[in-house]
Amino acid sequence: MDWAVIVVLNVMFQPSLSVLFTVEAERTVYESKFGEDVVMGCRFQPKLSNPHDADLKVTWHWFTSTLVRDVYRMENWKENSAFQDPDYLGRVMLLTDELRDGWSKLKISRLRINDSGTYQCLVQTGEGADYKTTTLSVVAPYKSVTKHIEKAAGGDELLLSCQSEGYPESPVMWQDGQLKTLNPNTTAVTPPQQLVKVTSQIRVRSSAKNNYTCIFTKDGSSATFQIPDEIPVPQKKNDALIVVLSIGVIMVAIIVAMLFYRRQKGCRGHSTRKLLVDGRGKSVSVAACLAKNKGNDEEITIFNECCMEEHLGAFLKDHYSNFPLSTEVRPHCEAFAAEELPHRLQTNEGQPVSLQALLPEAGEVVFLEGPPGSGKTTANILVSSWTEGPTHAVSKLLNLSTVRFLFTVDCSRVKGDLFQEIKMQHSLMQKTGDELRTLLTSEALLVLDGYREGNNFFDESVRNFLMEREGCRVLVTSCPGQCPILNDTVVTGRTLQIQNKVGRS
Repeated sequence: MDWAVIVVLNVMFQPSLSVLFTVEAERTVYESKFGEDVVMGCRFQPKLSNPHDADLKVTWHWFTSTLVRDVYRMENWKENSAFQDPDYLGRVMLLTDELRDGWSKLKISRLRINDSGTYQCLVQTGEGADYKTTTLSVVAPYKSVTKHIEKAAGGDELLLSCQSEGYPESPVMWQDGQLKTLNPNTTAVTPPQQLVKVTSQIRVRSSAKNNYTCIFTKDGSSATFQIPDEIPVPQKKNDALIVVLSIGVIMVAIIVAMLFYRRQKGCRGHSTRKLLVDGRGKSVSVAACLAKNKGNDEEITIFNECCMEEHLGAFLKDHYSNFPLSTEVRPHCEAFAAEELPHRLQTNEGQPVSLQALLPEAGEVVFLEGPPGSGKTTANILVSSWTEGPTHAVSKLLNLSTVRFLFTVDCSRVKGDLFQEIKMQHSLMQKTGDELRTLLTSEALLVLDGYREGNNFFDESVRNFLMEREGCRVLVTSCPGQCPILNDTVVTGRTLQIQNKVGRS
C-alpha cells in the first residue's frame, strides 16, 4: 500500500517534524442514510504556513484487512483521479476552502450501502505527514410496511404477512391485542449492495377476534391487522347472487352491443379523429376499420380512437412519425448510427459490442452511458429504426422486429410519475396505470432518455416499476454517474458505454 509506505518513510526520515505534525479525526464514527450525503473530516496541526503550500497532499482511502479502495487524492492542490475507485466516480469532493483552517473534509454524495466501512485520512505538508481513521455506517430505515392477509390452506387459519426494505437487516416482533409476543416466520433477501427485503408471517385463527401488530424493531415501523374486520369476504353461491350475476351478464351484453354499434358508426363518421398509417404499421381487416381513399390509388388504413387499443403499435408508430427529425439533424443521426456508433459502443469493461446489444433481453435493464447528447441521438435512432422497419439505415445492424410497443420518456422534462409521463408524452391519457403495466411486457421496450436522478417523485416510481416489472425490456440513457441509486436497485442489468472518440485501427 503506497500510502502506508509514505507514512513510514516520513516517520523514519523526519522524526522531529513527525512529532510536531499531527492529524486527528473529527469523529471516530459517522452514520448517514442511504441516498443522502455525508461530510467526514480530520484536523491537521500545524496549519498551512503558506495557503498554497506546494507540498500539500491529501489522500482518503477505504480499506479492510484485505482490500484498499482509493477514494480521493489531491497532490499540490490538484485533484488526481487516475487511481480513483470507479464506485466513487462523480460522488466525492474535497472541501478545499477548509484546508486553510487545517481541515481535510471529504464529502460523499448519494450514499450507497457498500460505502460503509473504515476510511483513512492522510495529510502531508512541508511540516510532516500523519493519518487517522474513522468509520462510516450507511443505514436505510424501514420506512413503509406492506401488509397482506390471506386464507391459509385448510382449516380456519389466516396467514398475516408484513414486508419492508431497509439496511441492515431488521428483526420483526409480533404482538396481539393483549401485548402477547408471538413467534413469526421471518425471511430476508439481500441482493448484492442493495437494501434488505424482510418478510415476516404468522398464522392466526380467523374465528378469534383480536389485533395483531408487526414491528420492525430496527426503526420501530409497524402495521396492525384488525381481525376479523380485515378478513377477505368469500363469495357465496346463492340464489340472490345468481340473479345479480345474470342481470350483470345481460347488462354487459347490452353495453358491448352498444360499443360495437358506436365503433362501426365511428369508423364511418367524418368527425372522428383519424390516425393514418401509410404502410409502416400492420395491415388490418375491414372489421378493424379498414377504409379506402377513393381519391387516391394508395390504400390508407384509418384508425380512430375506438381502434387504438387493438392497434396500439400502429398508433405509436404514427405518433413518432408525426415528429420527424429536421433535415439538418436526420443526416447526422443516420451517419452517427451507421458509421460512428458501431465503433464507439462498448461494454463497461471496454470490450466492443454490436448495435444489437442496445436491445435488452426480456426482463433486463441496459444502462447506456456516454457524453452529453449521445444518449438522445441513440434514442432517436432506436425510435426511427423501429418506426421505419427494414427501410431504416441500421435495420441490418439493429433488429427490433421482436418489439411490439416502444415507449420513450424524455426524462429532462418529467413532472409526474413514470406512468403519467408515458401517457402525457404519447397522447395516451385514456389509459390507466394498470393498463400500461399490462402493456409493458416482454414485447415492449421502454426507453428512459436522458435519465438523471433528482426528481424524487419520478425516481421512486421508476425504481418501483423496475423492482416489480416482469418481462419488460428497459434501456436507460444517461451521462456517467447520474443514476447510481437506480443502478443499485436493478438486479438484472448491464452497462454499455459510448466512447467520446472513435478508436479505429
